[in-house]
Amino acid sequence: MRIPRFYLLLLACAPVPALASAASIPASFESWGGDRRAIEALLGAYTKAVSTKDRALFETLLLNKSIPFSPASLAIRARGAVQGAQNYQAFAKGVFAGPPFQQRFQDVHILQDGPLAQVSLVFVNTSTTGTSWGWKTMQLLKLDGRWKIASEFYTGHA
Repeated sequence: MRIPRFYLLLLACAPVPALASAASIPASFESWGGDRRAIEALLGAYTKAVSTKDRALFETLLLNKSIPFSPASLAIRARGAVQGAQNYQAFAKGVFAGPPFQQRFQDVHILQDGPLAQVSLVFVNTSTTGTSWGWKTMQLLKLDGRWKIASEFYTGHA
């Protein structure tokens, strides 16, 4: 029995069903267990370093000092230029050389897939002159068993 070319063409164009061995997409990327505790420890070290003006401690949390690290408004004005988002030095000067304040995080969300995590949170800074707040997102990478900040963008409100 010979199969007409039309049917062969239909078979060639038919979608291939997913293989049984293909990885399933998780229902949630919520981080848990040891990785979540390690990321929460990084966030605790972050607020400690900022609140105590410990720049050396803070820099141990970064992948490197050239990462995208910027107020969102400044990165937008730079219109995608890489240098427009690399503002860690300006941040460090303002935080570690500026007036003292206490920082805390709230509404923390941690998502993770293997060595990549995304953190979003609200930060609240309290000083003798008042309170400011903002929202930030951070991308973290797990490098040699330790989580590091690979990028940070944030807003700010007085």
